Amino acid sequence: MGMENIDDSTTLPDGWTISDVRRRAGIDAALLLDPSTPVYLAPNGPDQSTPLNVDLILDFSCLYLARCVDDSEWYMCQRAAPEQPIFCWSSYGADLGTAIDNL
Repeated sequence: MGMENIDDSTTLPDGWTISDVRRRAGIDAALLLDPSTPVYLAPNGPDQSTPLNVDLILDFSCLYLARCVDDSEWYMCQRAAPEQPIFCWSSYGADLGTAIDNL
C-alpha cells in the first residue's frame, strides 16, 4: 500500500488543519492516512464487521478517527498493525473536536 500518510494540506472539515488536530489531541505525531485504507464497523469484534465508507482517517498512533461518508460522523477505531484493516467500534458524532476530546 506504500506510504499511508497523506499531505498535511488535505482539507479537513470546518476549517481544521492537521496542526489544529495535533494541538487539540496533544499528539504531535497525529497524521492523515490514505482514505482508501480498509475500514470496518465492528462494534462486536472483527469477526462481525461491515465495510465503512470513509473519506478521512486520522491516525493518533494507537487510535484512529474515521469519518463515514454516509452519516458524516467520526468513528473511533484501532488496528493490530500498520498494514492491517482498521476496525471501528462506535460513532463519536459529527463534530471533530468532540471526537478528538474522546480519544
